[in-house]
Amino acid sequence: MPRYERVSLLLICCILQQIAFGQSQSLDERAFHAMSDAGRFRFVHDFSFAKMDSATAHQVLKRLRELSLEEKDTRALLAVLYRRYTERVLLNPRDSELRINNFIAALAEMEAAARQDGFDVEEVAGRFYLKYMEFVNRGFPREKMYVEIQRTFEKMKALGFDQFGDYDYEFILRYCCKFMWDMEDYEEAYRYLSVAEHVIQPLPKNQLHYTTVLNLLRIYWQEQKKDFPKAIEYAQKIRHFNQNVQDEDPKQHWRSRFWQGFSLLSIAEMRLEQGDTAGVESYADAGYAWAKREEANTDIYAYIAEYEALNVYVAIKMALGKLDQAGMLLQRAAGIKEKIGNGWKIKVFKHIKFYENYARYYEMRGNAPGVLRFSKLAAVLQDSFDQRNQIQKYEFIKQRLEAEKYAAKLQLVESEKELQKLLRNAAFIILALVLLLMYAWFHRQRYLRRQKQAELATAQNDLSVMVNHFREKADLVENLRTELQRFSAAGEQSRYLEQLFGSTILTEEDWQRFRAVFEKAFPGFIDDQKALYPGLTPGELRYLVLEKLQLSTREMARMLGVSDNTVRQKRARLRRKGNPSPSPTPNP
Repeated sequence: MPRYERVSLLLICCILQQIAFGQSQSLDERAFHAMSDAGRFRFVHDFSFAKMDSATAHQVLKRLRELSLEEKDTRALLAVLYRRYTERVLLNPRDSELRINNFIAALAEMEAAARQDGFDVEEVAGRFYLKYMEFVNRGFPREKMYVEIQRTFEKMKALGFDQFGDYDYEFILRYCCKFMWDMEDYEEAYRYLSVAEHVIQPLPKNQLHYTTVLNLLRIYWQEQKKDFPKAIEYAQKIRHFNQNVQDEDPKQHWRSRFWQGFSLLSIAEMRLEQGDTAGVESYADAGYAWAKREEANTDIYAYIAEYEALNVYVAIKMALGKLDQAGMLLQRAAGIKEKIGNGWKIKVFKHIKFYENYARYYEMRGNAPGVLRFSKLAAVLQDSFDQRNQIQKYEFIKQRLEAEKYAAKLQLVESEKELQKLLRNAAFIILALVLLLMYAWFHRQRYLRRQKQAELATAQNDLSVMVNHFREKADLVENLRTELQRFSAAGEQSRYLEQLFGSTILTEEDWQRFRAVFEKAFPGFIDDQKALYPGLTPGELRYLVLEKLQLSTREMARMLGVSDNTVRQKRARLRRKGNPSPSPTPNP
């Protein structure tokens, strides 16, 4: 085809695609912008792509992604990425490798964006589906998937399974249960199954998930624990559930019929194992009638379902001695086996039961060649099955050991990260406390310094007032002396004036009060003088204190109640002792 024709054809396809998109899409961008974050999130999850072709659906998802980014609405973006995975919509849906790559890319982006913005539910869901896709399509190691399953289940349990309603948590739970069962970790599988039984809602849309969980619980009690009453209880639950719900797809209604029938066959089988034959045949007949494929149904899985039901039904008939009926049923089973051949999707080891039934039938008929033939066929398959199981068992054990090692290593890494986080937080807390204590200490010291300065200022003021007071008293005494001398000269000296003349201004009480104020104003001065000059007399100490105040000789004499000459003599003696005087050039 010439190049211009290819270009023209491509343009026509693009135009037709845009026309189809414009006609079929119902995305109101203005309304989407006007929605709240919760509204956009709900809109994306509820948007219906069912009536759209793949190209149109892809364009809608692409535009929703762009609009979510424009609004900076991370949760809506996460919903778009999940819908892109679940809708399986890509530019080239025929290219499976490209499709898988795009699924994985969308899920990886979903997980990363959810982790970055703190959306725990979306992070757990995105990571599970990412690892699921890698396990199914990329050879993700089984032991690592084992750990991922455990982590997913525990995180969903911690967050609440109901929080995962938009992310098909029923599928996640069923897959976790089935994975653990296939790994032959039956106790862990039972723990998951017990939760799934109560979490998954018995609704039509959950028919596959809920029935699978109940059936695994039946097998657990029947084969692992040999608790037949408990197993029968679960078989009854399967029957009642499938009686009340129908598959949403009318073409799959036969599944509900099959499970109703197979549960009755299981009940009959377990009653026989317990030696209770009452009503067994009626249960078995009713069960097969429900499980039997309708003639118009050509679904390969319907054939396989009836084949499995026949293997149980034939064994029951032979146990009840109904060989003619068993023979006809074996022929029907043989016809189904021939029709589906070896290309069916059920494992070939399912034929073991068929061969064993035929061998048992011929044994009861006394047909030795038939017994030998089918016994050999059964034995060959059984040997292969046992050998495979043995290898698989060792492989599973090895994988579980590897998984446990990987889990322990992962736990160690997470513990180290948690420890580092705790240490980092502790360091921040300690640093904050240190800074807080330093801040408090600084303010305390500043407060004490201000208080000390205030006290010092008060003491100095008090001392100044006291000194002025003493000066006034000294002036008064001097005036009194002068007046006394005048009276003496005039012969008018009285006894009162003689008593006043013999007194001192700085009494012991005055000194103690004066000293207390002085020590506040000049802390440590008196102690320093006593330490330097232990031989100081109280009078000399008073002189030094007054001299520290830089008083004149006359002021000191007045305050001490002595003459100026006495003060000079005391100063001279102090100089001879080593001159402790704080004022090397005292005032005259």
